[in-house]
Amino acid sequence: MVQQFVQLSARLRSVGQSLHDRLAQLLRTKDVPVSFVTWRLKDQASLAHKLGRPDKSYRSLWDVTDLVGLRVSVSFEDHVEQVARLIEQHFEVDFGNSLERVKPAGYRSVHYVCAHREGPHPDFRFEVQVRTALQHAWAEVEHDLGYKVNDAVPDAIARRFARVAGLLELADQEFVSIRRDLASSREAAKKTLARSDGDLPIDLLSLEALVHQPALEALDESVARSLGQPLMQTSFFPDYLVEVLRLCGLSTTAAVLQAVEHHAAEVSTALPKYFAFARQELGFDATLLSSVERGYGLLFVAHLAVIRGSELGLSKVARLTRLYQQLEFPNDERSAHRVASAAVAALSLEPR
Repeated sequence: MVQQFVQLSARLRSVGQSLHDRLAQLLRTKDVPVSFVTWRLKDQASLAHKLGRPDKSYRSLWDVTDLVGLRVSVSFEDHVEQVARLIEQHFEVDFGNSLERVKPAGYRSVHYVCAHREGPHPDFRFEVQVRTALQHAWAEVEHDLGYKVNDAVPDAIARRFARVAGLLELADQEFVSIRRDLASSREAAKKTLARSDGDLPIDLLSLEALVHQPALEALDESVARSLGQPLMQTSFFPDYLVEVLRLCGLSTTAAVLQAVEHHAAEVSTALPKYFAFARQELGFDATLLSSVERGYGLLFVAHLAVIRGSELGLSKVARLTRLYQQLEFPNDERSAHRVASAAVAALSLEPR
């Protein structure tokens, strides 16, 4: 049987690649979020070992159901069922040989065996494993250790396997819960900002809602027109913007909206000055921009909020120095101070 497998390897590789492409295309078409889809042809040595097991009997090569194996990894546990449903709907599943493996603490992995009539033999079958990324990590470590949790290992080792399985199961459940809570928080932020008195601390979720406020949409549209570029629906480096706003003293959504109200009209005239400064001090060439992303206008409003503020010029430079040191020049206060001074000089209304 091993020799037969070797002779058919090229044909099996072609079938494996075709099955992989079919499954990957199906998941893309149905818009199922997956981490990766891979496939492999069974190793010759692994096949020989499997055929030699005393507790199994193989009458022909086609009794081996995992000559070709596909694997789908998803980020979230509840997506396992989405993938599984598609496999059951679009592949010929051999339910007699398929199973849902439940390990200690409920740790699970879905394994399908499917028939493929266009394979190298009418009885050819292949395997599809569906796991979360954490379940995949478990399986890889299990393989590298050379033992599985249900092997006859000493009790102390088995208990440790069980503890790890429980931790991973809890982590999978927590990731699903966190995703749902993030979605709820996102909706709550939108509702809060829809109120005239709504105010939230600046973070990634509140910023996501904030950039769709009418005042900010108008600001970004104005910036896009000034630059002669289209305005995109994607957001401009949200984590970077959050840090810029906080370091410029705009730590709440109300403070940001107030700054936009005060400084939006100045942004168009400040753009050439800012880009001249950025080209000279930061090496950024604005002519390379091919579009404007949501929230981009806040970068300029934040600078203007500092420079047009009532603080002494020395304090303005100090604030911008902290910004540039944290975001552009870590561990280089001298360069950060130089660039901050140049920013204040470039954007200041007072005569130089």
